[in-house]
Amino acid sequence: MKKSLFNPLLLLAGLLVSNLSVAQVTPISGVVEPEISTAESPKWYTMMSSHLTASDRQNRFMKWDGSNLCTDQLTTPPTDAAYIWRLEKADGGDNYCVLVHSSGMRIVVPVEATAINNTMLEMSADEGAVWVLATSASTGQQQCADKQYCLDYTGISEAAYLNAADTSWDYGVTVYEMGTHQASGWFFYPAQYTPPTATKTVSVKSADSAKGAVSIEGKESTSVEVPETEALIVKAAAADNYMFYRWVEEGTETVISYRHTYSYEGTEDKTLVAEFVEKDYPIMTRFYVTDLNQQNRYLGSVSYTAGDKTKTLFTCATQEELPFTEYKKLHTPQVEGAVIDKTENPIRLEEGVENFSMNFKQYNEDITYNNGYRDIVCEPEIVWSYQTLYIDWNNDKEFSGENEIYAAVGNNSGDNTFDDPDGNVTEGWDRTITVPAETAPGTYRMRVVYMGPDPWSNDWPSKVFTEFYNEIRNGIAYDFEIAISPASGIEGIASGKVYYDAHAGLLISPNPTQTTVYNLSGQIVLQVNNATEISVSALEKGVYIANVGGEMIKFIK
Repeated sequence: MKKSLFNPLLLLAGLLVSNLSVAQVTPISGVVEPEISTAESPKWYTMMSSHLTASDRQNRFMKWDGSNLCTDQLTTPPTDAAYIWRLEKADGGDNYCVLVHSSGMRIVVPVEATAINNTMLEMSADEGAVWVLATSASTGQQQCADKQYCLDYTGISEAAYLNAADTSWDYGVTVYEMGTHQASGWFFYPAQYTPPTATKTVSVKSADSAKGAVSIEGKESTSVEVPETEALIVKAAAADNYMFYRWVEEGTETVISYRHTYSYEGTEDKTLVAEFVEKDYPIMTRFYVTDLNQQNRYLGSVSYTAGDKTKTLFTCATQEELPFTEYKKLHTPQVEGAVIDKTENPIRLEEGVENFSMNFKQYNEDITYNNGYRDIVCEPEIVWSYQTLYIDWNNDKEFSGENEIYAAVGNNSGDNTFDDPDGNVTEGWDRTITVPAETAPGTYRMRVVYMGPDPWSNDWPSKVFTEFYNEIRNGIAYDFEIAISPASGIEGIASGKVYYDAHAGLLISPNPTQTTVYNLSGQIVLQVNNATEISVSALEKGVYIANVGGEMIKFIK
């Protein structure tokens, strides 16, 4: 129950008495008028009981030591944090407040407390008891000193003042109806206090130090304690022949991020473990930012034309034929379904071809799935994407070499033609792809990416595997293989060319010969005599040098 503190007649009587009486409570020097404040702009104080008579109850300062709420008798105001308090603004009126300790704990009054039973008060990290702050003199009590204040508990209808108990209760703190010129009054002394900054401990580890290393940007250690509000950038760097996969929380399969450079902004202690895998083509994730019903961005069919021959790589006429993988949560990168593998049916070209064209058709039917709560209907929307593609012409399992990044085409509109003026949803969209001059026979990986880049720029294709961290925004990717065979079969063999067929895992020689394969340390890892096709399938993934009948070639397995 809230109280009306200032009864006009009582206030007038108190003022008359205070003017006629000589204050008999003499505080330690330095007392000030208390102010009710906020957590953002706190005013800190130590609080001394104003008890007048019993010598062992005089000059006692309220204290919370983490276990006990009590008072200690001191000759000067203390500076230790155990004695420091503030009055935090509470609902009810300008002079309503909660008593908050420097630790953040708050004084609470047990439900069984009354104004006369001396129930000892307690501390809580939750909401505290609400008090009405007023001068002791305003209550009508005599023998009150200047700047002497009382705190009246609003949860008891009678007067129930914050009170420093005597030795019978181990100098605890209670609520009691006794007059405020005794232990129910308090003096406030200004205190200097800066709350300790809450901290977090962040550690990074490598799941296998032979595969990759980790660090925290700007820190010498891989485990640091910092303010909980400080963001930490953690980094993972793969060793040769490996690549970064993901950050997980130690001891769990909980994925924290798929970015090798990740900003941890959480406030909790965290140990992040970087996982690495053998180097292969980049792992990608996908995410959607508007609605789950926009994830129908699939291709219905793809074909290619080289010279006068056209071949179909795949078709999907029904949802059951689609490689549909449900995307589950907006704004959350998901590996599953990001890159669709269509390498089992290669694009077959002959050595010396300068270009070929591909026709991409949108899957043009709705996709319907249930997300556990309701059916989601996704209309075809690949036309709302940009397209770019990459071909790994140097076979280093990256899409960053010379001539490997192809320009973006299209826009993000319903009338998108992907820069094919004759293209449409029914016929698909054609794109001509240039093969770099003097490209050797072999097998090469192509990745076609559909997405809505953000931020957009003309050179966004060069940022997909760097600044965009392999993340596909509102889209999907397809992988294809290009198999280039020697020109005209037998004539090509007769030309004396030695080459590496990455798709088959073979070194090809036109004549039976001796072949020796070395790793980059110069060690012999394979020797074969009198063969035209040398399998390197038993070798680990990596970069090798082969001496094939005296001809030296470098290849990447």
